[in-house]
Amino acid sequence: MKIAVGMDLHKSTAVCFASYAGEGEPSERVNDFLDDFNTRYRTQPSTPENLAKIARALQGHEAYILIENSTKTFEAYWILTYQGCNVVVAQAQDLYRITKSVKKTDKNDSIELSGYMRRYLHGEREFAVCTMPPKEWMMRRELCRNLFKEKLHLADIKRRARAHLLLHGIQLSREYSDIFCLKASKELEDTKDPMLIMLTKEAWELKHRTEKMMKVIRHYFQDDGNMELIHSIPGFGEVTAAYLSSMIMDIDRFTSRDSFTAYFGVVPRVRESAESSHRCSTTHRGDEEIRRLVMQAAFVHVNTVDDSVVKRMWDRLKSRGMAHREIQCACARKLLTVVWSVLKNGRKYVDDAQLRERSDALSDELLEESE
Repeated sequence: MKIAVGMDLHKSTAVCFASYAGEGEPSERVNDFLDDFNTRYRTQPSTPENLAKIARALQGHEAYILIENSTKTFEAYWILTYQGCNVVVAQAQDLYRITKSVKKTDKNDSIELSGYMRRYLHGEREFAVCTMPPKEWMMRRELCRNLFKEKLHLADIKRRARAHLLLHGIQLSREYSDIFCLKASKELEDTKDPMLIMLTKEAWELKHRTEKMMKVIRHYFQDDGNMELIHSIPGFGEVTAAYLSSMIMDIDRFTSRDSFTAYFGVVPRVRESAESSHRCSTTHRGDEEIRRLVMQAAFVHVNTVDDSVVKRMWDRLKSRGMAHREIQCACARKLLTVVWSVLKNGRKYVDDAQLRERSDALSDELLEESE
């Protein structure tokens, strides 16, 4: 028996609803089973034990479970998958019947999810399926994401230190590009200003922590060929290359170059009505941090490479008077097509050591000065 199950998953509860997804009308025996399942497992604690209990109740049937993507989804996905269920994960923004629903309850959401799953099994494509990474790849993503956030935190502390210097009229011996370099930190501590002393201490703790995290990331990615290939492209520093590799995992899972760029949310949204078609702002799908890093990589690329398809596009769009943000987004998509080609062909982009060093230096500088 083919069953479509909608699971509205939360931190403490899992609300389920099962419906018949086979051909024709369900028999009385099928209806009895579904009624019993929906009564017993309507609302359960979302603990591993209870999720496994739900999966065991569906054993012997061809069960397909639809879950919205969230922080709890990863654990539930692998528990249910290991128990023999077919689990599909969708982005919440695709599920308009839920996000735009007037009646927003867990029970109603689970019924709508079951309906989405049933229609999906019958060939309707109302949502994009999210790929759930194995535990090892999820660990790599988390390491890269945490390092990125730590660097953003360091950039924020630098801005606060500079703002404090201006506010109180404190001047250092010169304008430092890194306000917390060794010499600048000594000057900040010599001011005896308690705020500057605390910020300096916090900044150095962050620097030591990010150095350790970078060593761990290098260890995890030491045999990752994709990371090495991406890092060969000017614009991608080690952090961005590692993060992007952890999101891609396997380039062959993307059916085309367009599906690859769409995965990162840098393609325009298309709206069609009757005979008119409009290309709107980008879809903004996927991971927000990696999209931001790719856009930054595009800026670094055009400022370090004298001639490339990305550089030529940047100059062409700039000459048309297009806004800087729009140019950066368009070039980020073009840069992703370069990544696609490099990974598909398995060949590095450049072998120029000086260009690579210049690109890495600018990438690190922009990452630490990110807003």
